[in-house]
Amino acid sequence: MRGLLYSRTMIRVGTAGFTYRDWEGRVYPDPKPTGFDPLAYLAGYFRCIEMNVTFYRVPTAENVAGWIDRVDDDFRFLFKLYRGLTHGTEDEALPAYLDALEPARDRLGAILLQFPFFFRNTQPNRARLAQLADRLEGWPCALEVRDRSWLAPPALDFVRRLGLSLVDIDLPQAKESVPPGDWTTGPIGYVRLHGRNARAWFDRQAGRDAKYDYLYSDAELDEWVERIGNIAGATDATYVVTNNHFGGQAVANAFELARKLDLQTPAPPEVLQRSFPHLA
Repeated sequence: MRGLLYSRTMIRVGTAGFTYRDWEGRVYPDPKPTGFDPLAYLAGYFRCIEMNVTFYRVPTAENVAGWIDRVDDDFRFLFKLYRGLTHGTEDEALPAYLDALEPARDRLGAILLQFPFFFRNTQPNRARLAQLADRLEGWPCALEVRDRSWLAPPALDFVRRLGLSLVDIDLPQAKESVPPGDWTTGPIGYVRLHGRNARAWFDRQAGRDAKYDYLYSDAELDEWVERIGNIAGATDATYVVTNNHFGGQAVANAFELARKLDLQTPAPPEVLQRSFPHLA
């Protein structure tokens, strides 16, 4: 990657979410000091965060303004679109969702449209995507799809025409899964690392924590460093989000990626170094 042309100022690394009980004593101090704020704490180390809460419920403008007040001006938020719009057809929720995001206009990296694995490249799904893209016009949007049918050149051209930036993902592989890559269709580069815990990922009985229980090795992260450089070289801004959250592994891997990408990031906190000695 050293020979690739890109600006490190274009790349931001962060985690997916910040409120996990299993991070206490591993990422966050335990006991927490009075007034401890996990969002402000992470914002002291990383330059972006992906907000999971907006996937599960439509926020209020007061919620969003409160988040903004807790970080500095250079910090960027990535908001997951409400699941009623990507996993359902609760179209009436979109105006309230966008109204809530108005306070974050200058701090917004992207709205993430995360569709389920069964969302294939079909005519009805194209129509649904086009409808959402039209209603989201004027907002920076990134699209995560998990079925490789969307990687066919005509499908990528379709996504490009809609003005959506394709998300490059890393997740356990099945026959029709989107493989790791460096595809770009818009001005935003977006990488999401979900982990490679295939056994739990494909087990319907496994809980959320088990599915995201994975620590990327040094060699596996190196695979992504070059891809991220390629993505950053083709986009205006690139966001790298670690979603292998269980036990704080996403935070450890985020620090490692920031270091590998030569980003200016403070040293990991001592509590994290005790949990992941290799960070030291």
